[in-house]
Amino acid sequence: MGAVLPVLLALAPTNILPPAQSGFSLTVSPSRMVVPADEIGRPRQFTVTNRGQSAIDVSMRTASFAVDPTGELTFRSDTAHTAIDWVTTDPRRFRLAPGATKLVDLRIAVPPNAEPGEHQVAVIFSAPPPANAPGTSIRRSVGAPVYVTVPGDAIESVQVAEVDAPGFAMHGPLALTATVRNVGTLHRDFVAADRLRARVAGEDVTFPDFTLLRDGSRQVSARWDDPPPICVCRVTVAVSNPDGRAGRAQTTVVILPLHLIGPTVGGLVILLLLGRMLRRRRGGSATATPTPSMVAADAVHRALPASVADAPNR
Repeated sequence: MGAVLPVLLALAPTNILPPAQSGFSLTVSPSRMVVPADEIGRPRQFTVTNRGQSAIDVSMRTASFAVDPTGELTFRSDTAHTAIDWVTTDPRRFRLAPGATKLVDLRIAVPPNAEPGEHQVAVIFSAPPPANAPGTSIRRSVGAPVYVTVPGDAIESVQVAEVDAPGFAMHGPLALTATVRNVGTLHRDFVAADRLRARVAGEDVTFPDFTLLRDGSRQVSARWDDPPPICVCRVTVAVSNPDGRAGRAQTTVVILPLHLIGPTVGGLVILLLLGRMLRRRRGGSATATPTPSMVAADAVHRALPASVADAPNR
């Protein structure tokens, strides 16, 4: 009985090779191909190597693919801007001995009425499970995306639609999420030195590597590990484009360590309340008790004759 594993497809430039499983290791180089408009007619090849311990039968096919905003890869026949009918390989199947290498030619035929801009397709190299494998066996596949640019308006333009972060936090680390959209006609790689970055509190927070396809939208997240203890911080994510325009979005994060300053503030409030209560008690006692001068004056007034005491002052 055979089972199919998800195809290992490296959209962004990478040197990662599929792990060996039960002595199986099939590698494809390059891991992807980018074909500019002026190089469509140039011969191109994949190098397929069997690094495993047994001979394998390799077959090739093409598939349309898309990437959703979370980065999940799907193979769909109705994908926009597909080049599935333009690309063929030669040979389409072969047997590869352990340690052997095979060159596979890639042929591209763009129709005359093709829409200008970039189109993509995946070339998938598969090896069936061994015929004598006991129990459940696995069909293993490695995919290489091919990006073909049709002559015409080639526009590289990316916008940052939104930046999301906690509006209030007591401490880090904090999650920063950016939504970016490709409004051009070419894919865009955010890898290595060209990674997407958030600028916040005087430092850069770097997002993971990803590739943004034509007309694609992606949500990518990064972790801000060491924010300042107290901060009203502006988070800015910006993308520069070849035409000089920058796609930009911002948000604000307030960081206040209430778990640390809460007991101190609470103690100060209690002291203020106690002080107010004491002042009120002292004030009430002063108005209720006559002063000595008042007592003496009253005694003199009582000792005088009534006619004198009540006479007006002269």
